Amino acid sequence: MKKSTRAARTARFHHEGELQGNTQLTLSKAASHHLVTVLRTRQGDVIELFNGDGCNYRATVVDTGQRAPGKCAVLQLQDARPADSESPVRITLLQGISRGDRMDTSVRQSVELGVDHVQPLYTRQAAKALDEKRTAKKVEHWQAILVSACEQSGRARLATLAPPTSLEQWLNDLSHGEDTLLPEHTFVLDPTATESLVSHLHEMKSEAATAGQADSSKPLHDIGLIIGPESGLDADEIERAVDAGVKPVTIGPRILRTETAGPACITMVQAVLGDLV
Repeated sequence: MKKSTRAARTARFHHEGELQGNTQLTLSKAASHHLVTVLRTRQGDVIELFNGDGCNYRATVVDTGQRAPGKCAVLQLQDARPADSESPVRITLLQGISRGDRMDTSVRQSVELGVDHVQPLYTRQAAKALDEKRTAKKVEHWQAILVSACEQSGRARLATLAPPTSLEQWLNDLSHGEDTLLPEHTFVLDPTATESLVSHLHEMKSEAATAGQADSSKPLHDIGLIIGPESGLDADEIERAVDAGVKPVTIGPRILRTETAGPACITMVQAVLGDLV
C-alpha cells in the first residue's frame, strides 16, 4: 500500500516593515537570525511573509547571509496575495490578568481563534499591578506571543494589544463612550446568569439576517468578552459591569479555568457568527 505524502508546512514570518511584491528584501541581523537559526530556513527555501497589511508575500531565500559580514539574509519576494483568514466578527477579549503563564495561554489561543483586540484587565482577584518598567516588559512579552500566534495560525493582520488597565476604568470608558474602539455588544461571564452566551449570539444572528447589513465595510458583529482571572470576578465587579451595559451570561454547568474560558467563549462566537464551520 502506497504511503500518502504530506507537504511540509510553509514557514511564516512576520516582518516589521514595508513589503513590496517582485522585489528583493534584505532582512535585519535580528530578523535573519530568527529566520535562519530559529526557523531553520536555507537558501532556496520558500517562506511566507506578512506585515499586518492583510496580504501574504511568498518569498524565496536567495542568501541566508551567514557567510556575509552583516549576516543579513536576502529574500526574493513574489506578488502580494490578499489573505482570507480574518474573521467577519470583531472580537475584543477583556482578560483578567492571571498569574504564571495562564495569561500567555489566553493571549496565544485567543489570537489563534481570531480575536481582533486584547485588553488585559486588572481586577480584584487578578495579578497585582507592576511598576511601569516591568509592565512594559510584560506587554512586550505578550506582544511577541501575539505575533507568534498570528504566524502559526495564518493570519495576515496582527491583532492589537492594549496596555493593561483596570476593569473599573474600562467600564467607566464604556459608560461614557470615550473610546471609539469599544465593542458594540459586551458580555461578562457570570456563574449566576440565567441566559447563555449562545442564546444571545443566535438572537444577534437572527436580527442581523432580518435587518441585513447596511455598511459592508464594517464588521457584521462587534463583540467584547470579559473573562475574570483564575479566581473569577467578584459579585460587585459583575454588578458594576451590568450597570455599565454589559450583559451577564453563562456558558454551561462546568467551571472552566480562566485560560480555557476565554477560548471557549471565542469559539462559540466564531461558530455562531464567524467563520468556524
